[in-house]
Amino acid sequence: MKTLSTLAVHQLKPFGVKLTNVDVNCPEQCDRIRELLYENGVVIIPADGGSVGAQPIQADASLLKLAELFGQVENYHPVNEAKDTAGKVQILETMGDTGISADSFLFNSDMSWRVNPSRASVLCGEILAPSGGDICFQSANQMYRNLSPELREQLHGISALHSLKKGYVQVNRPDDVTNDVQAIHPAVIKHPDTGVPLLYLNPNFTVSLLGMSEEESTELLNRVFEEANRPDQVLCHSWTKGDVVISDNFGVQHLARADNQGLHRMHRVVAHDPYLRTERYVGETGDVKEAISNIEHYLKKDDNQAGYQEWAFRYEQDVNQAGYKIPAIATEILAQYLGKLVQTDEPRILDVAAGTGKNALLLMRNHGLTNLEAMDVSTEMLFEARRRELYRKYHVEDANQPLPIPDRQYDGVLCVGGLSASQIRAQPALEEFIRVTKDGGLVVMSMREAESEYTAEVSRLVTTGVAEVVHEHLFVGIETNQEVRHHIFVLRALGKDNSEQSVAQ
Repeated sequence: MKTLSTLAVHQLKPFGVKLTNVDVNCPEQCDRIRELLYENGVVIIPADGGSVGAQPIQADASLLKLAELFGQVENYHPVNEAKDTAGKVQILETMGDTGISADSFLFNSDMSWRVNPSRASVLCGEILAPSGGDICFQSANQMYRNLSPELREQLHGISALHSLKKGYVQVNRPDDVTNDVQAIHPAVIKHPDTGVPLLYLNPNFTVSLLGMSEEESTELLNRVFEEANRPDQVLCHSWTKGDVVISDNFGVQHLARADNQGLHRMHRVVAHDPYLRTERYVGETGDVKEAISNIEHYLKKDDNQAGYQEWAFRYEQDVNQAGYKIPAIATEILAQYLGKLVQTDEPRILDVAAGTGKNALLLMRNHGLTNLEAMDVSTEMLFEARRRELYRKYHVEDANQPLPIPDRQYDGVLCVGGLSASQIRAQPALEEFIRVTKDGGLVVMSMREAESEYTAEVSRLVTTGVAEVVHEHLFVGIETNQEVRHHIFVLRALGKDNSEQSVAQ
């Protein structure tokens, strides 16, 4: 087996890398290839540049194994029903007697019209036209950095609508899409692995910028593309039979030149992550103190609803910067006790003070829990959750009022970070959480240890026989603020028939 030292990395200009001496059966090399793709956007392996054991790099089995480095292999497209081999390797043909017309002349990000766009593509040249058909790439990070500081700042708070149908209209195939698919993404996103800012607007599938008139949106998009696109920063690859090109679908935009006159046949494997969602980028910050200050400011703001409306776009970046780990701990505890105490395959969970949906992301990704509903007082916070399609229902409600929800609806109620003096009060909230929970279901809630109002209400609910405490957890919830400890309670709702029963501690 080849070792990591045999992997040869050749830097390309203006970006990207070419690899030789590749052995995808070497775990160390696989880790390095993954890093190189996310750092460089494009990885090119020539036909004689590697193997998977005895298989050459261009073999379908090798393409599949390469794609699996970056996620789950998927073979789906609502318009281009490509022929395939092994059920997963797509065969894409353009021109000649069997291929579709070559029509690509706009840079795009694959499936940006979907809430979870594809993660990476592995493409191999199988049959090449005598000339033409080069594949070209632009770095989405470089495109962002090409923008003026003023324009970057403006885009941080903007979201954009992406449309499958609009994309095919743009390439003169308006009748190919019968059912449109649309998604909303931030104009600038964080790279899922490196965290660098990426321009996530493309002239193919981006329809409009939200909150603007059509004229304003078109004008701003034209300005963005004019500043971001620079011909000298485009990486173009001229195919040789058997070449393998891997592209990071978030880190780069791509274009296959529609100038080939003969048959052009590509083998392609697409990798995706069903639970990956785009995260908004709102500007450079390395100041932890500023993040903590923002958290304290908005948690104590007199007008709670207005505060969260204002904070919505910066919320995730601030709490991540501060090392806010309560959602990870609370969702882990909820999933653990649901598995122990609630006998259902698809527990229905209400996330109170859901905000932008951090809890939902954790429950989906780590525990496969997707039957989720959100409640929050802030429509702007819920906008971030809605655009990522994290919940099945959204309730814009004030948890300080009786909840407009019938009794005993949920297997679990989760409230992380909402219980504080300026936000959700102990009464009537905690009793309402119990009321809407099924008999035997769970309420998991976090609070600062010093908040005696909530611990007193927990004691009252236990004393009156409507709930029992099955678990408590004391911990430091914000890594950058070690002086403040947090307290998680796991309560089990007790109905009339089982209020005398208890669960082993």
